[in-house]
Amino acid sequence: MKLTHLFLLLALLAIFSWFMKHESLPKITPSGSKIKVGIIAPFSGVNKGKGQAGLQGIEISKALRPYLKNGDALELIVIDDREDPEQSIKALRELAEEHKVTAIMIFSDSDSVLAVAKKADHYKIPVVALLASHPDITKESSFVMQLNFDDTFQASVAALYVRDELFLDRVAIVVQSENAHYLYLANEFSRQFKEVDGEITDTVTITTVEQDYVKMLQTIKSRDPELLYLPADINYLFEIKTALAELDWDPVIMVSDGIMANVKAQTKYPLSFLDGMLAVDTFSYDMRFTDFGHQLVEQIEAMGLPMLSLGTHSALGMEGYALLVYAMNQCLQSKQLSICINNSIHSIEKFEGIKGIISFDATGQSHRSLVINTIKDNGTMDFIVQVY
Repeated sequence: MKLTHLFLLLALLAIFSWFMKHESLPKITPSGSKIKVGIIAPFSGVNKGKGQAGLQGIEISKALRPYLKNGDALELIVIDDREDPEQSIKALRELAEEHKVTAIMIFSDSDSVLAVAKKADHYKIPVVALLASHPDITKESSFVMQLNFDDTFQASVAALYVRDELFLDRVAIVVQSENAHYLYLANEFSRQFKEVDGEITDTVTITTVEQDYVKMLQTIKSRDPELLYLPADINYLFEIKTALAELDWDPVIMVSDGIMANVKAQTKYPLSFLDGMLAVDTFSYDMRFTDFGHQLVEQIEAMGLPMLSLGTHSALGMEGYALLVYAMNQCLQSKQLSICINNSIHSIEKFEGIKGIISFDATGQSHRSLVINTIKDNGTMDFIVQVY
């Protein structure tokens, strides 16, 4: 057989395989019925970009899988909580009592989800926390599930990576202490780092953006740390980075999950200011996609969206919607849909996410990998290592 004929045959086989794969997907006839699902997220205030990016991810996943197996569609009821715990509780009450939603997805931070968790059992509506990662959010309620990895895992991996892979002995921590997520990370990182014979040279708490960062960092520098661990939001990180430049000090820096996504969701600071920092995150741009991930990429391209505009918040929104559809499909015959969905998620093993497998334990906490990346000045993250 001529080589050109062989290439033609292989091309035809590839096209046929693609066609058969897509043709084999079940054709779902819309039933006309809708199931109400609540979305709680910040859509105003300083963190509005987080809610917008997360909702965009849900809409992408919804376009890919618009119906349940029985043809029902999901109707999204969206409420802005401004990432304020009191507003989050009000949103929960409104969704449960006025809109009678069957399930809720929440994009707000750990402080808001911790507040919601204290009320969730009263309404018996499953709440999927898409971003929040404080380990106590699933302890407060049997109806709150956590899609992201938890802070104990994150802090432990970060501490062990710094000690065992970077071979660094001395770390200083600067933490945004009024935030439950960041404070837990700082305390757990410190504990784990000391357990492997590392030294914490300083733990400095910050509560306001307006303070003398140059003076603070001069004191920290005098104790000669090899790395700065900075569990704090982007406003604090920008001030710290600016002060480091003024001091002409360029230590190794590690930040926590979601920071790159937060930077991409705002316009106040340039993408480049995090360049070179190490970051723990849920994803990396150059990790391999699952089959579900490839389907989403095709959907994103079909919608004309630039891939680099999407970050962790959007990706977790895509996964959260797909997870809810999966759980609902297990409960189509149930007379107590919310209870069934809650039980279904708690028992999920090996759910296919965008770039890996996700399982849930009996507490509603997810078990999934995390990655350590190097942040680049163009808004991407270069993959270093994946940890399960």
